Amino acid sequence: MPTTLKNPKFDLRPILKFVQETMHPLSQELDWGYSIPYMITGHYTEHPRSAIALRGSDRKDDYLGFYDEIASP
Repeated sequence: MPTTLKNPKFDLRPILKFVQETMHPLSQELDWGYSIPYMITGHYTEHPRSAIALRGSDRKDDYLGFYDEIASP
């Protein structure tokens, strides 16, 4: 697999295999990783308390609705 490192000793496949088989399932189990609600509050320099509340609610995946709430004056 070609890479931008152009190093024939560099093999991306084991890294991707580890991410796919270990890190991704772990991130799903622990709700861990990048958070869109935190990104939205950060974009508007808001305290993340509203993102924390959203993530603990039954509408935790309603990113558009959350954005509309944060973005409205």
